[in-house]
Amino acid sequence: MDELANESVRLPLGSSLGRSRRRIGFLIGLVLLAGAAAYLISDPEQLNEFASNIRHAPGWAVAIVLVGPVVNWVFVGLCLHALVRRHGVIGPGEMLALVGSAWLLNHLPMRPGLVGRIGYHAKVNNIRVRDSIEASVWSMIHGGIANAMAIGLVLMVPTDLSLGMLVMVLMIPIGVFAIAAGIGGLKSANLGYLILGLVFRSADVLVWMVRYAAAFAMLGITITPVQIALITAASQIAQVIPITGGGFGFREWGVGFAAKFPSSGAAITMRTAIGADVINRIAETIIVIPLGLICTGIVARRLTTWNASTGTKNRVK
Repeated sequence: MDELANESVRLPLGSSLGRSRRRIGFLIGLVLLAGAAAYLISDPEQLNEFASNIRHAPGWAVAIVLVGPVVNWVFVGLCLHALVRRHGVIGPGEMLALVGSAWLLNHLPMRPGLVGRIGYHAKVNNIRVRDSIEASVWSMIHGGIANAMAIGLVLMVPTDLSLGMLVMVLMIPIGVFAIAAGIGGLKSANLGYLILGLVFRSADVLVWMVRYAAAFAMLGITITPVQIALITAASQIAQVIPITGGGFGFREWGVGFAAKFPSSGAAITMRTAIGADVINRIAETIIVIPLGLICTGIVARRLTTWNASTGTKNRVK
């Protein structure tokens, strides 16, 4: 999830150009990630301080860092489900399985895309490729709206606002969007689903913000609402760069640079910001392996059932 921000699984590219692009993208991401790791460990004294802070991290922060990726997966899946439902019928569980499977596959070298969401929709759900692409575009637009909304709101709240109060403030527009989705759905099902997608995407961005606040808390740093919003926005932008899956390598450096912008609040070094993102990356990896394998198994079984059903119908004809 939502790696989950880059949830739109691409169809496997069979051309030599497509394969070359994926190889180059993976190598670029690998170099950037290796560079971030080297930079992170280049100061042994601060690295030891990080390790000490993590060992004594507050329980709530550890819980959020570990549970957060699962919540992101759910919200991204529900967002895409709402957007794709405008063009065809697909169950929410089916969509969650597709997104979970893609999440795992995007961690592998060159993003093999063994189960392409768009191809799956075209084959199993009878949803046109252009409609699936449109749903993915709307998901990215919703992500941009949600991040812009969050930045606008945090600029209006006190810099010392607690994380709990910040969550309550950011829940207000989500509630407004939910009401708008209900009203819009009475006039047009498509409009209702479109706005509902924004509700889930906004919730997804909020979870990312809480995850970053928790990751910094594990390093012993309390960051301001503005810092949280800017860091989250940088992370989201990095994850939609169509070079590596999940902003592989780009996200770490993006978060590092974004942490330098705000002039208020605690001073955050680039090394600390990269460390916080690495904490989130490690948590995602721990979660994605079992969850992704389960989801891939569900998708594979669904495809097997569909193929068997289609073959039976063809034989009857």
